[in-house]
Parts: sequence; C-alpha cells; structure tokens
Amino acid sequence: MSKIIESLKRLNVENGATSTEQDNEKTCEKGELTLAMEETVSHDQNEPEFRIGAALSDYSCVIYSVGESLSRMITLEHNRAPIVGVKFSPTSRNVLYTATNDGQITACDLRAKGKVVAEFKDNTEDGKTKPLASFDISCDDRLIAGGTEHTGGDAFILFWDVRYNGSKMENRNNLLGGYWESHMDDVTCLSFHPVKRDVLASGSTDGLMNIFDLTQLSEDLALTCSLNTESSVDRLGWLTDDSLWCTTHTHTLQLWECEGASAYATFTRSHLAVSQNDDPDSCYLVRFHATNVFGQPFMLTGSSTVKGENLRCLSVMKNRLETCYEIVGNKQIVRDSWIHEKSGCLVTVGESGVINIWRQAEATQQNSSRQLLTKISNGKGRDRHHRTKPY
Repeated sequence: MSKIIESLKRLNVENGATSTEQDNEKTCEKGELTLAMEETVSHDQNEPEFRIGAALSDYSCVIYSVGESLSRMITLEHNRAPIVGVKFSPTSRNVLYTATNDGQITACDLRAKGKVVAEFKDNTEDGKTKPLASFDISCDDRLIAGGTEHTGGDAFILFWDVRYNGSKMENRNNLLGGYWESHMDDVTCLSFHPVKRDVLASGSTDGLMNIFDLTQLSEDLALTCSLNTESSVDRLGWLTDDSLWCTTHTHTLQLWECEGASAYATFTRSHLAVSQNDDPDSCYLVRFHATNVFGQPFMLTGSSTVKGENLRCLSVMKNRLETCYEIVGNKQIVRDSWIHEKSGCLVTVGESGVINIWRQAEATQQNSSRQLLTKISNGKGRDRHHRTKPY
C-alpha cells in the first residue's frame, strides 16, 4: 500500500480559475418540457449537434449522434464486466471513457471505429484489480480518478495520468497513487472541480463527502473538508465554486457550503410531492443539475401513478421546491439524465431502455408554452446499465 500513496507525490497540478456564484433568488416561471426525441437503446445502426453514450446490461456501450434526428454511430464491445460510468473527454467529443466493475478504465477513439487507445487499471497487488464503483476526469483531461467498492477492508480513490496510459507502457503499472483512509465504504461518486483541476470531491455509502487538494503530498494534507450527510451518498457535484450538491439513496437532496458544519438546505422525498395529487411514496429523485440552461439549477424528479409516469423539473426556491417545467410524453421510470448546455437539450434514460431528448418548446415550435417535443418513435429496449447501488 505504501507504494500507492508514495507514487501520488508525482502528481503535479495547478490551481485554475474560479466560477461565478449562481443566483438562487430568481423568480421561478412555470413551463413545460415535452418530448423532442426518443430512441430505444439497442444494437441497431449530418454532423451531429452532440453525442450520447449509453451503457447496456451486456457490457456494451452504444454511441448515438444527435442532429436533426437521433442515429446510432457505433457499438463498443470491448468491455468484459458491468459498466459503472461513461464519460466523453472534456476536451474532445471523439474520445469516450468507460469504467467497468472489474477495475479497468478505457479510452476509445470514435474516429477509429471505437478503437481502444488507452487503458488504465490498478495492478499493484499481484495483478489483482480493485472493483470500481465510480470515476471522473479532470477539466483539462489530464487526470483520472476512480472510486472503488469496499474491498480488503479499505475503499480506495485511485489516480492515473492520461498521458501515461497502458497501451504506451506495455505491461508497466501506470497508476499514479491512491487514497484509502478517507472513506470506510464504497466510493459511489467522484467529481472534479469544473475549473480547478487539482480539486476533487468524493461521496460514499459511509455518508461522507470529502474534498481533496491533490497538490498535497499525503492523503492527510490533501483532505481539506469532510462533510457528514448522515445518509448514503448516491451522487454529488459542484453547485458553485465553493459549494456542493448531493443526492442520497433515500431520494434526498442536500446543498452544502464546502466548509459548512451541516447542509444549508435539505429536501426529503416528501418535498418531491409538489402537487396535491402526488403520493410521496411514489416520487423519486433522478438527478440535480447545477446549470442555468433552464433559468436556474433544477432537480429532475419523477413519480409513478395509475395514469402513467410523470416527470418534472423542480427549482429550489429558498426553503421549498417549485415546478419550473412539466415534461410531457414520458413513458418510463427515468434513472439518469444529462444536460447538453449549448443546445439546451435534456437527455433522459430509464428502465424501458429508451433514450429521450427534451427541448424547450420555443426552440422546436413557435406560439407554444415552454415544453420539449419528440421526433423519434418508441420501442422496447434492453435494461439500463448495471448500477452497484439501489435507487
């Protein structure tokens, strides 16, 4: 283990610029999101506006291009274990990273038919890899961090430098180093700061959110903040330069200042029932989006009723949640979402194996209230990709 922490001393990263704080006091104007595109996640096959990577339960990953329509580009079939994360390079839409539960992260070049151009894994202990539960890439596409499941009495955060990858170094170990004293259970989420490439936030089922300064030479010195959510952390991200959001496995949203003793705002599952017809037990939280694309940050939530699957965007208004968009046309329980900021598209994927793309109505048709519309037909698909934690 000493080799891992000692090798972290080779990290050499610099501070970046800071981002501006977002105004959380804006008036919330209610609108609607309606379906813009929909495609079944499957193996079936214009310059794209953006691209989507969707992981399947058979360990493959399908890449779609989005322009005037949604079309399949390529299927990546090199993975041999459940996929725990899919991310495009922060600096190139032609490079896709996938992390798998068997402890391996690969980079594929979509210009070369999805060829694996780099591999990152931990083989420091007799070739035994640690099972990954999460990963992230720094904003400058230089550093990769991988969070492991609790294994051998420890939970690790491992680091690799993208410039020194396995394909170039043959069988040499390319692991920079790791931390293993800051979490006591599975590291479920990692999030690099959006502009400071040396700052990393981590979350775990042990209830802790930790913030690290990776320029420091030891784990003790690197751990700058440890926040106790008193729950099991599912996802987290940066809300402003010095504040975080996190969602838990009990469908709770917490907002934190990085040096706060407790969350400055907490919204439980009962808060998701914003209309009189909502049953809190049928409501669920998908993801929080710290973006101003729809006017201010929002939380995507859903509920299952006898009439169908509801989906809506909720804005945080001081001490309450308020609907800012009703999403019209959703037909599945949604399990993940992503925002393409340039186009203002919201991408959702769910238990029916269907990708939906939602746009504000004024971007797709005139003389209509704010909504999102679809152009692609429905279809039954494969199950959503494997997750190591329940929703």
